[in-house]
Amino acid sequence: MIEYVQFFPTLRCNKNCEFCFNRVNRSFESIEFPPDKIEDFVDILKRNNILHLDILGGEPFLYKALEKLVKSAIEHEIKVTISTNGSFEKKIERLLKLNKNARVQIGISINDGINQSLLDLIRKHKLWIKSVISRKQTPHREIVKFAKSNGIDYYLLYMDAVTEKDLELSMPFYEFMKLIKELRNQYSGIKPVYCKGFTGGDKKYRCPAGTEKITVMPNGAVYPCYLLSGFDEFCIGNVFQNSLQEIVMSHKLKIFKTPFNNSCNNTSCNIKEKCRGGCVAHSIIHYNNFSKSDPRCNTKNHEECEL
Repeated sequence: MIEYVQFFPTLRCNKNCEFCFNRVNRSFESIEFPPDKIEDFVDILKRNNILHLDILGGEPFLYKALEKLVKSAIEHEIKVTISTNGSFEKKIERLLKLNKNARVQIGISINDGINQSLLDLIRKHKLWIKSVISRKQTPHREIVKFAKSNGIDYYLLYMDAVTEKDLELSMPFYEFMKLIKELRNQYSGIKPVYCKGFTGGDKKYRCPAGTEKITVMPNGAVYPCYLLSGFDEFCIGNVFQNSLQEIVMSHKLKIFKTPFNNSCNNTSCNIKEKCRGGCVAHSIIHYNNFSKSDPRCNTKNHEECEL
């Protein structure tokens, strides 16, 4: 049963963050979701009892019809979450005025310094903070203190690794969880974000892609996971050409739904018995083999890394 949709109305962005997966995905950079299709799209979600729309990018606030999209979702009683780099503070303020019944939550990505006016905006509206975690980039202590003193949820994202350089900068999953545990001793509002292919979720399948969530790109194309949106062979349909039932029954989803015996041989891992092998998309991207375990936990990828 699909619980939520990760939606990319645009992949345009005003920044070029080194950790962003979209920097190597050029398939949709000149495409934007048609504003005249918004009502149809939201209606599809509602009719299929999908009550959570997670809006990503690119930078969502560069999508001119964002307010129309959010307003339509709210009117259909759909919860909306938006991830933004925080560059457009006035637009954020205006959008939050639509926040009927607290159905809109905005997460501000903070990865490169502290902007006081942005922190004031976060404090005022109790917005989430989000930071990507890698060997090179760990949470700024001042941000942790700010989140704690203001009761702000602070989401720490396990870094995606879509290039060989990314693998060098990433850390094994068990190291990430160790860091989370240490930070939670400082503030209980620290929340880790990672693929359920590691731990959590239903053990009947390795990954929630295509089962609990789907990704919809600016042209309506559907993929099991945003990381695979650059692979035509993993397109499982289009929201305007196929029914949701057809999409979730695609034979291409078999590899995500099949139980997996973790082949990871990392002897340093203390959660191997609980782990299901990590993210399938990462195995496909780096090994072209979905049956291998997540490459971020392969210590050989970090041996030559100099920070």
